[in-house]
Amino acid sequence: MQTRRAVHLKKSVTQALLGGLITALMLLTAACGGDPHAQQQATQGRDQLDKAIRHAVTIGVPASMLQPVRRQAQTLNSTSAPFSLFSDQAATDYYNHQASQYQQLQEQTQTIITTATNQFQTQAQHDMQNFQDALTAQRTKGKGNIQAFTEQFSHDQSLLSTAQYPKDYAVISKEAATYTQALELLPVTYSQLNTFHTTITQMQKAHIDVSAMQTQYQDDMQSFNAAVMPSDFQNLGILLNAQYQQAVVSSIQSLPYVGSAKLNQFQTQLAQLKTYGMNGSAYQKRYDADRAAMSKATTIHAYLVVSQQIDTDMAAMHADLVQGQSYYMVKQIDRQAKDWGNAHLYHDKFDNHNYIVDSGYTLDGIGYWLNRELGWTYATQDYQAVIDEENNQLFNLSMFEQDYSDTTPYNQVHATDLAMFDHYKLYKGQVVVVALAEQAMRLFQDGKLVSSFHVTTGRVERPSLPGVWTVQDRKSPTEFKSTDPPGSPYWYPPTHINYGINYHWGGFFIHDSPWRFDYGPHTQFPHADSSGDVSFSFNGSHGCVNMAENQAAWIYTHTTWNTMIAIY
Repeated sequence: MQTRRAVHLKKSVTQALLGGLITALMLLTAACGGDPHAQQQATQGRDQLDKAIRHAVTIGVPASMLQPVRRQAQTLNSTSAPFSLFSDQAATDYYNHQASQYQQLQEQTQTIITTATNQFQTQAQHDMQNFQDALTAQRTKGKGNIQAFTEQFSHDQSLLSTAQYPKDYAVISKEAATYTQALELLPVTYSQLNTFHTTITQMQKAHIDVSAMQTQYQDDMQSFNAAVMPSDFQNLGILLNAQYQQAVVSSIQSLPYVGSAKLNQFQTQLAQLKTYGMNGSAYQKRYDADRAAMSKATTIHAYLVVSQQIDTDMAAMHADLVQGQSYYMVKQIDRQAKDWGNAHLYHDKFDNHNYIVDSGYTLDGIGYWLNRELGWTYATQDYQAVIDEENNQLFNLSMFEQDYSDTTPYNQVHATDLAMFDHYKLYKGQVVVVALAEQAMRLFQDGKLVSSFHVTTGRVERPSLPGVWTVQDRKSPTEFKSTDPPGSPYWYPPTHINYGINYHWGGFFIHDSPWRFDYGPHTQFPHADSSGDVSFSFNGSHGCVNMAENQAAWIYTHTTWNTMIAIY
């Protein structure tokens, strides 16, 4: 009986000791696991960071920009809480640190999203500017399927107005770049069509049957007028080259005529190269050699060899020719503007100085931006696009000069407005016209005048930019911050703007300027503004088009992203 009791007592003690040990281990384990709340915060922070990264990827942030965050997150995820007997403080500190690190990475991810969005938006605006420049250049020539390009531009402009994420802007950039390339190929292909047509005409003079080639030419023109993609123009160009070579092979009688046309084209381009100040001696030697070889050609094979050599020589010269013309024309516009401006100086009684009135066309105005564009241009088609823009600027300058002498009241249609509509095909749709000579703005809808306002444009040193522009951005409200350092005569403090319409990248806006009281003729020059302000109202703007606040509000609410802006 006593033995049973001893055994039972011993068993009870053992169970008690075992239970106590388990309880101690549980307490010890709990003490080493850290604060559950801190652990939960770390877990939530990790999940929120993962969600933020997935969101960034979904909206189109490039993986390369997210890679630093991902590496840091992987490093954090690979660590574990420290183990310490009888205390959970080290584990708690670990989880608190992790939660803090995850929060910082979340903030870094958001910064990356913002940066990527801004970068993609800026690139999309720049690509749309290029699209618009190329479209304007070809619209004035009236060749090809311009309506299709115009509709595509309007579509992309609508996308730009609603874009929010990098992937949205990436789509716009891709489309704009594609159609810009097509517009740059358009005149090249049209030139090939003209060469083919000239060849047909020369063969007709030799009394050769060209009916089949005329049919080919008509088919080619139909294909040209339907082309909208780069591949359309490239494929047509290949076809035209083949047809041209076939035309040569078909009739030996046409060789003297076709050869003469090619040599004349080569000679004309040589003369242009010299005009642009480029060294043409090497090309002159090529021309002399080609002319001598052409005079000796008596067989189709011999002619084709010489013909291909002429094509090669002209192609080699073409890049220099286009590049030389693009730089030459910037100086030409500046020279013509200054010559006319110095002959029509404005005498400012406020400071007793004389000012040219067409500074927007000089190297202080659009010339600066043309040179800047040339600075990053490297492809021949890009130089050609600048030349097209320069030709348009010469036209705009002629419109300014004509409008300068026009006494028609600012709130009526001017002849130069209609000439701009004709040149740029702007009769359909909404157009804001800014007449620099009048310091006036006129809003048109489908060629009809809707409303008129006086404005103040850029001062002589920083003029508003002439040209036909599209809306790059619309902001209401926004804040302008000076890109010039404090101490510069052009610096200004952060300025609240109620209504801003961006018409050119680089910070050129149509916007309200409540610090001004006076607008209209000559307010772009130094003057005493009725506001009494002598800090910012005594001169023209920094390139923006300033308006009274109520009028800027009206313009903002009565225009859209598709409104064209014509400044001349």
